[in-house]
Amino acid sequence: MDVSRPRLQRANGSSRVVFAVRDGQTRLTDLYQRDPCRVLFPDSEPGEPPQAVLVTTSGGVTDGDCLAMAIELGPGAEAVVATQAAEKIYRAARSAGHCAMEIAVTVSERATLDWLPQETIVFEGARLKRRTVADIAPGGSLLACEMVVLGRAASGERFTAGLLLDSWSVRRAGKLVWTDTLRVEGETPAGAGFGTANALATVIGVWDEAQAPFEKARALLESADRVRAGVTLVNGVVVARLLGEATEVRAATTRFLGDFRGRRLPRVWHI
Repeated sequence: MDVSRPRLQRANGSSRVVFAVRDGQTRLTDLYQRDPCRVLFPDSEPGEPPQAVLVTTSGGVTDGDCLAMAIELGPGAEAVVATQAAEKIYRAARSAGHCAMEIAVTVSERATLDWLPQETIVFEGARLKRRTVADIAPGGSLLACEMVVLGRAASGERFTAGLLLDSWSVRRAGKLVWTDTLRVEGETPAGAGFGTANALATVIGVWDEAQAPFEKARALLESADRVRAGVTLVNGVVVARLLGEATEVRAATTRFLGDFRGRRLPRVWHI
């Protein structure tokens, strides 16, 4: 008699959204989506570029789930892409399992993309491997944000077991100019600089001339309170980090991005 554990149903979803300039305006030119990945297109505020909002209809992901998302901007296009809500990574059913997320961002020459997903909440015992690769052509620009929350502190939960392997790579004209990987396995690494913090936000900016945005970001972060914050410039890539308690990191990141962009974040951030 076969007494092996039943195979659990898992998600294998993907989405691809492409914006390009048609008749002098940025328009959606290609869309692909497969459950549980969906893309919504809310009306933008007057004078602002078109928006796309990525949605995971399953309400969260767990081990065995695989999600792939691609965002592409053609020459001269401008768009804002966000996520509908915080992404929840649930406890893994198997100690050796993990969920995988692949995010590909392509920005062509003279194009401008704001990639502004909301935070990812990694539950106790969750196991997530995520990779984001951004390919930016000369003359193109990218402002991207990524927030990670370890455990659900509001519920008294700490992240003491599980895996977060979160990697970023930025290519400029096909050449790798910045790469970074955060690995947390088990207890949040207090000795690695986290201290009592349970959340980290990383903001990445890529421009042909990055010195002025770097100076602006540094001035804004000097006034950040209740979080630890800093910014650096590496190979023309601006990298800012905000570290602290989850609600404070979200609030500080929201203020920073709003002030840096000179306009409010997409409405889904404020719902």
